[in-house]
Order: sequence, then structure tokens, then C-alpha cells
Amino acid sequence: MDKFKLKITPKMPGLVPPLVMVGVLVVLLPVFILMTLDRVKKQDEFIRERFLITGTSLIRTFEAGTRIGMGSMHWGTERIQSMLEETAGQPDVAYIMITDAMGKIIAHSDAAMVGTLYDRWADLGPLPRDTHLISSRSLNTLDGPVLEVAKRFVPFNHRVRGRGLGPVHGPDPGYDHGKMSPGLSGAERSVRPALGTFGQIDHYIFAGMSMTGVQAAQAQGFKNIVIKGLLFFIFCCSGIIALFALQAYRAAQLSLEQVMAFSDNVVQNMPSGLITLDPEFNVTSANRSAEKILGEIPEKAFPQMAAMAAEISRSGGVASGEVALNQKEKGDLRLDMTVSAIPADEDQIQGFVLLFRDLTQIRDLKKQVETNRRLAAIGKLAAGVAHEIRNPLSSIKGFATYFARQYENEPEDVEIAKIMVQEVERMDRSITQLLEFAKPMAVQIKQTRIEPLIRHSLKLVSHDLGKKKIRVQTDIRTRRETIHTDPERICQVLLNLYMNALNAMDSKGILEIGVTDVTDGLEIRVVDNGCGIPAKDSEKIFDPYFTTRAKGTGLGLSIVHRIIENLKGEIRVESRPSKGTVFYITLPDDETIEKM
Repeated sequence: MDKFKLKITPKMPGLVPPLVMVGVLVVLLPVFILMTLDRVKKQDEFIRERFLITGTSLIRTFEAGTRIGMGSMHWGTERIQSMLEETAGQPDVAYIMITDAMGKIIAHSDAAMVGTLYDRWADLGPLPRDTHLISSRSLNTLDGPVLEVAKRFVPFNHRVRGRGLGPVHGPDPGYDHGKMSPGLSGAERSVRPALGTFGQIDHYIFAGMSMTGVQAAQAQGFKNIVIKGLLFFIFCCSGIIALFALQAYRAAQLSLEQVMAFSDNVVQNMPSGLITLDPEFNVTSANRSAEKILGEIPEKAFPQMAAMAAEISRSGGVASGEVALNQKEKGDLRLDMTVSAIPADEDQIQGFVLLFRDLTQIRDLKKQVETNRRLAAIGKLAAGVAHEIRNPLSSIKGFATYFARQYENEPEDVEIAKIMVQEVERMDRSITQLLEFAKPMAVQIKQTRIEPLIRHSLKLVSHDLGKKKIRVQTDIRTRRETIHTDPERICQVLLNLYMNALNAMDSKGILEIGVTDVTDGLEIRVVDNGCGIPAKDSEKIFDPYFTTRAKGTGLGLSIVHRIIENLKGEIRVESRPSKGTVFYITLPDDETIEKM
């Protein structure tokens, strides 16, 4: 039979508490915002850097072209103006212009602006005089945002000046609105119109890079950054929540396993038997108490159990009552049984639970209580009768002794007197046993050596054993040396059992005494191969005054039973007619006595 499992579906709490969710948001949200802002800032810096590089390259390219054109191709102002206009036609170029040191526009990609004052000149800070330095600033114009790149404009280098073009830092006295000085060579005359304008000390070139085209890209980039940040935020939140959920799941699983283990342990160790059946009345599980009561659990429920379960399936509710089972191994069993259905969905029944207890033990206990009550009443009566009889017996014994001396010359009278004395003494012994049985029994518990106790008890009956040539066998297999008990009372018990065995055996019989360890103490066996006890008498042998011998008092085994009870032990008998009898005496150890 499979181990009994109790199915439990506990109410699972929320995997992640709300406070944990709030904590995760509080921790991750600032991180997400800072990361998003940092990426947006880096994107803006990257775009600005790209346009700054583009503007710087444009200025340097224009400056180099101007240098080549003015020095080798004899460009004039018109050609430079044309070149500015053509350059402004490139993508992302809003404007390009050249100004003097006072902000007057000398050349501009928009020809209409030539000769005017640059309207944002006042907003400029100090411009770099180093020809290798670049300055930049962001502007908002009517055409959109612009990144303006500025540099000092020097179209001639020292090598050009060294070829006799004259100084470049100062006004040229020979320049007069396009007229050529008579003392100049042909190359000088070709370049001088440009020098009249760009040969001053400070000229600056400005390139405005239009940011309008990248606004959409920036917006899309910002959107992408936010989306990626949100995905990262969701991923982090999901990961942390998943960790908490996994931890909560493991804790719930562990708690469920503990509850199931506890419930299984409770069911297995409950004192009542428990069996579950499926709708076809097949046994699906059983606890240890059920196996102990019923023995081997069948695959199909007993007919009486199936009948009660069928009644439940028809009428519903709970059925209970007393059930009688006939077990081959254990005989008749009377069970107090309760049957209830295990409901399923839609008013269906998925099985039955049978809870029962053994009434046989209760019946035995009731019988024992009745016996004890009867023995108590007999004991009180016996005590009173024994007290009243003992005094007349003393007088009768005295008169019998007197007559034996008085008529000592009459052998027949002397014999009669001796018989009277013997009978009086026998009656006195019976009364003594009766009083012993009736009065409260005192025991003196102490540590007692086991083997010497057995040897001593056998020595007390050695004479009687020898007369009938009874062979004695001892089998002492205990690992204990001592036991906590009353040695005098145990010796009295053993003597009574020995004498019963002697009376039951013929000559050359075998008396066996065995001692073994048991779970909760010590077991002593007294075995004989005598006539045995009839089955009809086996339940009465411990009753007072029950005897099968003509000269027996019927109190010996009753006293034995009482002594063992007072020592917190048990005594039982097994006997087969003509085969012999075995008495089992179980004496508890110290730990078992403390638990009682």
C-alpha cells in the first residue's frame, strides 16, 4: 500500500509584496533618468562635435582655396564672393561670411549682406587671434538653430609675403578703388584689389552650420534613447521582481513541503485507522494504524466498508456505525467507522474517507474493568470471611492437638486428630492466601540482578523438581545485568508458575525458563510440556478461585496477575492441550516506568 498523502492546496500569497515593487521603482527610476539624460547629453555633444568638425573643415578648406586662388589664379573680390555663395550651397551650411575687426561684413554667402554690420557682433566674446584656434557658439535664427564656427581669416602665409607682395598688416596706399599702382608688377596688380580688402590686420571668417536638419534626427535619437532606457528599466525591474518572485516561490514551496510533511506525519501517526477509496471502492491509501488494526490492506474495500460508502454516494452526508469484520488472522473485529465523501467539481464524488477505531480493545478493557470490580468486591468479602474463620480454626486446631495427646494410646483417635490438624492448617493457608489477595499489595522496587534471581527461584523448587525428575533448561539472553523491580514479588510469581508447571507435567518433563530483551523492557518465559490448558478455560485462569485441580485454591494465578500489574508489567499465556503452556511476563525498564 502506498504511503498516505494528504493533498493540500494552500492559498498562495502575492509573489511580490507591493512595498517591494515600490522599492524597486524608487531605486531604479533615478538610475533610469540619469542614464537617459547622460545619453541625451552625449548625443548632443556628439552632434555638436560633428558639426564643429564639419564647420572647421569647411573654413580651413575655404581658407586654403582662397589662398591658392588669390596667389596662383589672381582671384579678386568678386571671385571670393562667388566662392562663398557656392560654398553655402553645401548641405547643412546656413551661411558663410568674412568680416573685419569691427564686424563689417566684407563677403557673405548672401550678397545682400555685404557692406552691412554683423548684427550679432555685439554678442561675440573675444575672438581668438591665433590662426589655429577655432571658437563656436549656438544661435537661434529665423531659419532655425545654427552652430556658428569662427576663426581668424588669414588667406596669405609668410611664403606669399616673402615673394614681394608687400605687408599684409596695414592699409595699402597704392589701392584706390580698383586702380593699380604704376610701380607694381603684373601679378601684384592682379592680386592687389583683394589685398586692399583682406590685407588688413584682423579679418574673421564665420561658418553657420544649420542644425535644423538634425532636429528630427535628435528627436528620433532622443526617442530611441528613451525607448532603450525604458526597455532597460523594464528589464531591470523584471529581473529584480523575478528574483523576489523566485525567492517567494521557493519559500512558498518549502512551506508547502513542510505542511505536507507535517500533515502526512499526523495522518500516519494518528491513533485511528484511516483509509481512502476511489469511486469504484478500490483502496487508494491507508495509514499505519489501519494496517495495524486490519493487517494486510486489501486492494478492494471490505464489503461492509463498500456498503457504507455506497450509501454515502446515494444520499450524501456522513455515515457512521459499528462494523463487524471477520479476519482470518485476527478473528472477529468490531470497528466503530465513519465514512465521508471527498467532493469534486460539479457535485461529483472523487472518493471516500473511512475513519475507524478498533472496538475489540475497548471491549477487552470493559471486560477487565468488570473483572477488577468483581475482584474488588470479592476481596472485601474475603477479608471479612477470613477474619471470622481464622479465630474458630485456631480453637479447632487446639482441641485437635489436645485430643491427640489425650488419646495417644488409641491409634485410630490419634490419626483422626492429626487429620483434623492438617485440614485446619490447609484451611489456614487458604485464608492466608485469601487475605494476601484481598489486602493492598506493597512492592519494594530496587535494582535486582536478573540471573541470580532466576537461579534462586529455581533452587527453591529444586526438591520438588527432583522428586518428579523434571529437567530444567535456562536460556538467559539479555544484555542487561539488572532490572528495576521487586525481587521478592518476582520470586513469588515464578514459584507459583513453577508449581503450576509441576502439577501439569508427568515425570521426566521439561521446564524451560527464558529471559530476553524486548523493546520497552525485559521478557521472562516459563515453558512446560505438560497437559496444557483447555481453550475454554484460558480466559478464566487469572480469575479468583478458578482452578482445575481438586486441592487447588484458585488464588495462585490471581495473585500472580495482581503482582505483575503492581509492577507495571504484563502477563499473558499461550497454551495448547497436550502440548504445553507458555507464560510470558514483561517487566518495563526505568524509562518506560517514568513515562507511565
